[in-house]
Amino acid sequence: MSTSTEAAEPTEHYADAGDLRIFYREQGAGPPLILLHGGLATGEIMWNPAVVAELAREHRVLIPDSRGHGGTGNPAGWMRYDQMADDVAAFCAALGLERPTVVGYSDGAQVALEIGLRHPALARAMVMGGVVTRPAEGYLELLRSMGFPGSGAIDLAEVERAMGDFYPTIQAAHLHYPGPDASRDYLTQISELWYSVPAYSDEQLASIAVPSLVIVGDRDDPSLDESLRLYRLLPHGELAVIPNADHGAGGLPLFWESVHDFLARHAHRENADA
Repeated sequence: MSTSTEAAEPTEHYADAGDLRIFYREQGAGPPLILLHGGLATGEIMWNPAVVAELAREHRVLIPDSRGHGGTGNPAGWMRYDQMADDVAAFCAALGLERPTVVGYSDGAQVALEIGLRHPALARAMVMGGVVTRPAEGYLELLRSMGFPGSGAIDLAEVERAMGDFYPTIQAAHLHYPGPDASRDYLTQISELWYSVPAYSDEQLASIAVPSLVIVGDRDDPSLDESLRLYRLLPHGELAVIPNADHGAGGLPLFWESVHDFLARHAHRENADA
């Protein structure tokens, strides 16, 4: 990407979209690029400001906080990936965004996958990092090891142990959950969300027609096989495997080099399917 143009400073806004007032940050100008963060995070926590500033030299970068996360509330009282994909579609409609490129990581990738299924004309191209396509045993075992033994069930002590120094950040980031049981209420919804991953059929995944980069760390056990499955089924899929990387691959320079290459080839095209 060009480094000759300095991007403007990020600004903060709200957009009324469906039943939500979505908090988002915006930076830069050009073709719209939406960054969808992972679960337990927010846009501010997930995306490195230096990375965003680099993207904003050539794109209008929009970073919404997902339903129930950060500055975006959750009046429904529950979260599902198809619901959150509809939120992104409503967000795009509210801002008049025409065929944005969508970059999602972890939960953000699950939302992007649902966008491809539910709103096939919405995105110009998509990046899906650390995605899963079915609730395989490795994925479920990871959830259990994090203190989520089942849908709607949480072990707060185990969650705190598993999250370590990140746990206070989680608590501080989701203050719109009121009352003394705020952390439990939020994490209960997260548990239900994470256990709601459907078993997508081959036919469903093969129907996602937009150019899509599937990207994964080679040590991201719950996602590696699933990412390969998705890549092989996508009619316009590309694959990047980040060496010596687990589910934290989204923060590595090589991850972003792969994303920049993909964006250069797809985000500016008038016809993404060409």
